[in-house]
Amino acid sequence: MRGRWRFWPRRTIALAAVAVCLAAGPEAGSAAVQSVRVLVAEGRSALTVSSDGGLTITDATGRRVLAQRGSGEPLRLLVRGGTVRVRETGTSAPTLVAWPARSATVELEGQAFRGRLLVQPWNGALAAVNVVDLEEYLLGVLKDEIPPGWPAEAAKAMAITARTYAVYQVQQNPGALFHLRATTASQVYGGATGEDARTSWAVQATRGQILTFGGQPIPAFYHSCSGGVTEDALDVFGANFDTIVGVPDQFSLGCPDALWVERLTSREIERALLQAGYPIGRLLRIEDLLRSRTGRILRLAVHHTRGTLVLEGKRFREALGNEVIRSTDFEVRADPGGFTFVGRGWGHGVGLSQWGAKEMADLAYQHQDILKFYYPLAEIRTLTGLVGQ
Repeated sequence: MRGRWRFWPRRTIALAAVAVCLAAGPEAGSAAVQSVRVLVAEGRSALTVSSDGGLTITDATGRRVLAQRGSGEPLRLLVRGGTVRVRETGTSAPTLVAWPARSATVELEGQAFRGRLLVQPWNGALAAVNVVDLEEYLLGVLKDEIPPGWPAEAAKAMAITARTYAVYQVQQNPGALFHLRATTASQVYGGATGEDARTSWAVQATRGQILTFGGQPIPAFYHSCSGGVTEDALDVFGANFDTIVGVPDQFSLGCPDALWVERLTSREIERALLQAGYPIGRLLRIEDLLRSRTGRILRLAVHHTRGTLVLEGKRFREALGNEVIRSTDFEVRADPGGFTFVGRGWGHGVGLSQWGAKEMADLAYQHQDILKFYYPLAEIRTLTGLVGQ
């Protein structure tokens, strides 16, 4: 999510001289996090579970056994009003827990997950939540968030960032049905399927380390490519997120989508806005009304034959598609029959730029330097005494 291009001259920044604190004190997160709950499926009328090591289905207490299956034998779970029913046994409960045998994974629709699965009705359908150890969760995040072949220091920086983001989300609402989604709405999480030793190593090498401000985990947002400058978190996520400030980012000037161009017809824009719940007349022009300190569009006006629609830049981007309008850092001009968007970067622009981190690692910066660059107010601490969820 971005705005107007600002030129920042390339220059060398002496990051090596910046002290990054590593401490093992209890202040690094007042509550410890042994496990996280990740929403891995929703809106389903039925789900299939199994495990190569055998599977046990219990109620939420874990004391009432509802079904058991041997190695690889599937069980079909169905939604029945306010309960979940095991088709093969006819047993049901408001919440089912799928427990794999020791050291095995549980498979949901053929996708393997460490830990266990909670399945319960939610919004009229089935939801499946993976309850998994924090560090094991990160193994399934890192291999999907960055390419395994990236430099080790970039991978370590990403591991600490992803761990911090997860811990922060847990502490915001520890009793929630789930803390994180398995998509870009939180962090991409593919479970145990396809784990890679190169990214798993980075998780293990940074075990327990998070970014903090005032001894508490920060909301460690990150994105693909800043395009040249990162954004103040408060301009994207609100006034409560003032611990992540934007910085000139020369390391992201050469990343993919540092500059992008997209042309859409007027009809395509009208249709996308309608599908997003913004019915408009015939599109006339698009005008940016307010930009952030770093130049990203905060608010714009869509002028049409029925009036004017005013939207936040991020809502406009979501309506047209985050894969189409890659950020809110764009200019728009009218063409015959449509509009051309010229933009910079990919993502909301807050915090760590993944491609910028890779560039820094390629230039021999250490992961501590990378994190200090993108989160200048934060320090690295080690989690201790996390409370199980």
